[in-house]
Amino acid sequence: MNIVISNKICFVNNFLIPISKLTNSAVVKFENTKITSLISTNDNTIILSIAYNNNCAVSETLVLNIPDVNKLIRILSVIEGADITLEVSKNNISYTSTTVRFKYHLFEDGIIVCPKLNMSRLEELDFDGRFNLPFVNIQNLVKGSSIATDSNKIYLTYKENNVFGELTDKARPNVDSYSINISDTYTGIKINSSIPLNFEIFRIISSMRFKELKREFSSKTGVYIFTADPENTNVKFVISALAN
Repeated sequence: MNIVISNKICFVNNFLIPISKLTNSAVVKFENTKITSLISTNDNTIILSIAYNNNCAVSETLVLNIPDVNKLIRILSVIEGADITLEVSKNNISYTSTTVRFKYHLFEDGIIVCPKLNMSRLEELDFDGRFNLPFVNIQNLVKGSSIATDSNKIYLTYKENNVFGELTDKARPNVDSYSINISDTYTGIKINSSIPLNFEIFRIISSMRFKELKREFSSKTGVYIFTADPENTNVKFVISALAN
């Protein structure tokens, strides 16, 4: 069976690279013009649901168990051309042209475990707080992490429409801190306490290409969804608040 990947560079940058930041193996599903994956970090603290809008549809649903996403990125990067045609057999992906030829073997079904998360039900939660987060502010947070190196937590504090992000660890004494205003677009319930999150989510997001990130949360469940829409792609990160 042949599959055509439209806009190879966009597919690699906006789909495969975000996946590679969380895990090195993933189940990728091709269905009509959608290419999707649901993955998580090894400790399941961050879950990623990602969908790529492919211009070329597949004739039947196809599920690929990718054992090494970074290797696949390197392989695709040496192929010239915007749109590429790959041949998929039972246990491998292959490509042949006048200049490049490769065969990349896949895992069998069941070896890669996907998160047990129903995104449709998750989106039915009562999200009572929202704000937009410009990409430049994420970059500034990551730069500031070189100052506060003793913790991998970020505390979010809400004051009227403003959201402040502070890198520190309030559960430990004498920990350096770094804080900036990351958004002035907050709407929702009044929150009086600082809420800690795993800062790794911002490091991962900083590797992507987008102008603005949308963030919404459910105060009852402590679930946060970060949404970005880089070219041809929809990205949703799901994360839960940490204990102080």
